[in-house]
Amino acid sequence: MDSVSQTTSVEAATIGSVPAGFVPVVGLVGGVGSGKTSVARAVGGLRLSVIDADQIGHWQLQDPVVAARLVQEFGDQILEEGVISRARLGALVFQDSPAGRQRLQRLNEIVRPGIQAEIHRRLNLIPQDADVVVLDAALLLEAGWADRCDALIWIQTPLQQRQQRVAATRGWSELQHAQREAAQWQVDRKRASCEFEVDNSGSLEAAAEQLLGYLRLILRRGPRSHRSGVPAISTML
Repeated sequence: MDSVSQTTSVEAATIGSVPAGFVPVVGLVGGVGSGKTSVARAVGGLRLSVIDADQIGHWQLQDPVVAARLVQEFGDQILEEGVISRARLGALVFQDSPAGRQRLQRLNEIVRPGIQAEIHRRLNLIPQDADVVVLDAALLLEAGWADRCDALIWIQTPLQQRQQRVAATRGWSELQHAQREAAQWQVDRKRASCEFEVDNSGSLEAAAEQLLGYLRLILRRGPRSHRSGVPAISTML
């Protein structure tokens, strides 16, 4: 079945009576450096309210209470000019060793509750002019936040492109990229958890157009609770 026919068949099977005021929550999933945020912010034609968990995480590190707990846990070595250094903290917790994994677990125990609380707050205060809420969170699946989503969309970006992107934007080596990816679910497992797939190996505009098509489909078919089952993954590749 070609991609157009596949998408049409999924749509025909899932469109129902959409409740008035329905605003779907759509989770974006991808490998490290897949460009989820860029694709979401390039979408036109719908009003998206993007919840960026990475940005919320940045703010968490600036919270005096959280920062004090992190320094108590990991020491002054994570500070740079008196503030938490994400680079130093990352180098400490993203290590392929029992000690590294334990430190990562402690980091998540300290910062994740605040991130989760802020995500839930925003999900409960959806802007009135939003058509779709997009949840962009690296640990969306691992943290159990997929339960709040009406659909999950996989952003497919080849490994080499993802490595090149984080090298350019964050200065990470291939090893640093691999260490961060190893701290998440395996790529194949995350991809299999998603219903739709967007190809982000080409232009940003093409990927955004694919994402827009799926968001419109999700809007038309209604909440997940109104459907008897979740279709197999669809792709516009």
